[in-house]
Amino acid sequence: MASASSQSASILGAQAVVEALLRSGVHAGFGIPSIHNIAIYECLRQTPRFSHFVVRHEQTAGYAADAFARYSGKPAAIFASTGPGNLFTLVPLLESLQSGVPVLLVGTNIASALQSGHGGALHETPQQFDIIRPLTRFARRVMSPDEIPAAIAGAAAVLNGPNPGPAFIEIPHDFLYAPLTASAAVSKKADAVASIASLSPAPLASAARMLEQSKRPVMVLGSGLGQGREPALKVAEWLQAPVLTTTSGKGMIADDHPLCAGSISRLGAVQDLLEQADLLISVGAKLTEFDTGRYLLKLPAQHLQIVSDANYPGDRFPATQQLAGDIAAICGELAEGAKSRSGWFDMAAFRGQEQQRLQSLKSDAFTALGLLRGALHREDVVVNDQSILNYWASAFFPVMERNTFLYPSGSGTLGYALPAAVGVACAMQAAGLNLVGKQQRIVCIAGDGGFQYTLHELATLVQHNLPVKILLVNDESYGVIGFLQRSYFGQTHEVALKNPDFCKLAESYGLRAQRVNSVAELEKHMPEWLDHPGPGLLEWRTTLQAPWEVGAIPRPTNMPQVSPK
Repeated sequence: MASASSQSASILGAQAVVEALLRSGVHAGFGIPSIHNIAIYECLRQTPRFSHFVVRHEQTAGYAADAFARYSGKPAAIFASTGPGNLFTLVPLLESLQSGVPVLLVGTNIASALQSGHGGALHETPQQFDIIRPLTRFARRVMSPDEIPAAIAGAAAVLNGPNPGPAFIEIPHDFLYAPLTASAAVSKKADAVASIASLSPAPLASAARMLEQSKRPVMVLGSGLGQGREPALKVAEWLQAPVLTTTSGKGMIADDHPLCAGSISRLGAVQDLLEQADLLISVGAKLTEFDTGRYLLKLPAQHLQIVSDANYPGDRFPATQQLAGDIAAICGELAEGAKSRSGWFDMAAFRGQEQQRLQSLKSDAFTALGLLRGALHREDVVVNDQSILNYWASAFFPVMERNTFLYPSGSGTLGYALPAAVGVACAMQAAGLNLVGKQQRIVCIAGDGGFQYTLHELATLVQHNLPVKILLVNDESYGVIGFLQRSYFGQTHEVALKNPDFCKLAESYGLRAQRVNSVAELEKHMPEWLDHPGPGLLEWRTTLQAPWEVGAIPRPTNMPQVSPK
């Protein structure tokens, strides 16, 4: 097969895939070679400009691409094969869809000549396209080799548009070996990114009056801010408004900024703040069930919602007024010519009282997160799974820079952290950052249950020399489910886990591994774990209490009430 960078008039379908990805700004991807997509891999072999990372499972490819995009701000590709390979990406696509993360699934299908019939073709999956399409913002079935460049260009327009998310291109595998006609093979640039409609003066003037009339405004920033972060912070500084973030928006304002009020998922202190406010300004924020305590969080009487796309935030928290468009431009307009105001809220006292209250709980989880934050640099990255320690981190872990705290808020899935940490490390590697030194570290926090969903990616860490540091909290159970069972029913069932020796398992893959059994041992061994070159695992054997269990976060009042039997 000719080089993927060939300029000949006629190229093959697989070459068209790789060239179109590069033209569209997709320079990295994750996947596994298969009998149906190996033509693409031959082109990748000959295209050093494209950074490809082989993983151990297509689910990992999806999570890694998601994290690559979150950290770098650039879309990443997922290469999967007909049937099982494509279907393994469904949960990652759900996560990316709900979180607005741009990833592109390039998936194959059975040969075009077989599609008029059914039964017996290798990997044949009935209605494969229709299964995947609902989990995307853009999906296209390629009907001829000539359509490949346009299909990928169309996907790129969505990936880089105002409401990004997953895209899916389905290609019959025989098209990868078929030549394109000369006209189709001519370089086709990605479609222009859909422009964001400018707002008329009237809604902007109405929103400006709302801000001017507000005496006690509060802001909440989410991961949908895009390029609007700095203008949004200017609005906050003009208003002297306390600034909250969603879990996925942690880092949009540094935790040590004088206006930062922390994550909205803390609920109790947040509710106290919102009850004093007369206006909430949400910017690029999706208020989720997780962050709002099962939607019980009470918002101020007025809610100004600023988003890039009207469909992004959902409709469970209606806005008094919504401004949909270019967030940076909207915030810039609102702040233009504004007179500075004095603050209405004593943030230092608010944060100090909460810190004192949390320390009085004497929680090992809270203490451990404080130790970790103290050992990390501002720009180091923390990647989360779903476990008791991660719930504490969502609410209370201080984040100093944007895109340095990754959390599976879109799906609430288990098994995200390790593959996502792979994606962040690969993004750093693709950018030419030094991963061996101390410039930037990647910490993966997971519980023993969720870790076992994707632990096979320890091999990927070693193969690509990715120095991810894994903090594995081992309580030999699905700990938070046990807490919920005790809360609802007074007893537990099927949450106890028989685990392997995680240290020996990690060592068998080639990682450095160590076990600690107390907070004191964790503090002692944390520096060497973080500073050791290469990937490493630190297993912390402990039993942690959930933040709701000890009163760090109020329990939702709409939880099921069941009399224990």
